Amino acid sequence: MLAPPRLLASVLVTSQVNHFGKILKRLEQEEFTVVGIHLTQDTDSIVFCVQAENCIYKLLQLVGPRDLKEAKSSHQFSLRASFASHPNSFYASPTYDESVTDVKRYFPDGLCCSNTLDMQAEGIPHSNIDELVSTESSRSYVSKSYPLKPLLQTVCVVFPPDLLRPAKHMRLSPASQLITMIQSCQFEIVNVRLLTIPTVHIQPFRTLFKVHYELSQTFVNRACLILVLQRENAASCFSQILQGYSNNNNRKLLDSYDHMMLTSTNKKTCENQIKFFFDFLPERCKDQIQTQ
Repeated sequence: MLAPPRLLASVLVTSQVNHFGKILKRLEQEEFTVVGIHLTQDTDSIVFCVQAENCIYKLLQLVGPRDLKEAKSSHQFSLRASFASHPNSFYASPTYDESVTDVKRYFPDGLCCSNTLDMQAEGIPHSNIDELVSTESSRSYVSKSYPLKPLLQTVCVVFPPDLLRPAKHMRLSPASQLITMIQSCQFEIVNVRLLTIPTVHIQPFRTLFKVHYELSQTFVNRACLILVLQRENAASCFSQILQGYSNNNNRKLLDSYDHMMLTSTNKKTCENQIKFFFDFLPERCKDQIQTQ
């Protein structure tokens, strides 16, 4: 009997935050399973952990050569050819040993996936307990004003687990398509995390996002994607902005999935939602989170 194919993990790091949605779509198109996402506090880069058969080689091929001229001439569909502004815009783990080191470095608390023999052998946790989600009062939210952009706001958007899975006969998830559309509407991503909400925090999550019981149960032991977005009127007019920028294809997408994105139009509620999931915001964000 043949052994099942090995699902290996590898790490992709990119400074191209403004192309997050498109990069996520490319990963899905190439049949990678995304099992970890977060923003680094020190370099303001997005880190993906992905799984696939022959993952390390496959991801290196998708990223393309460091020489951008070579990438654009002979690897036109690589990430570097499509999105890089300099050779260091993308990094992918170059070997199996380094991929293990990278996963442990960037995702020390574990990945949002089932355990595998390779993960078990390498000591990579698959913990569903997210230690960062918190209702503690030790975090304070500091909202600043920008005189040149008095209407600048931040908003927290939750993509439930069911939005992270492609629909039948589709290669792309609704989430990757929605995020690409959101970024085309001039929303700036200022933080992002793929996480599993700990069971102990499901009830506070329900209260904070006004989620009914049946929907909240779809989050139990399943990964969801959390974005913090910044734009003028980001919270007060989130849905209206998306509708206003939409073409026919995007309207169909919104008609199907807009009601599934969880957010709030209330400024104080948005702040509480953000600090529930995050312990920092980058300097380019108008707001900050302080931890006592």
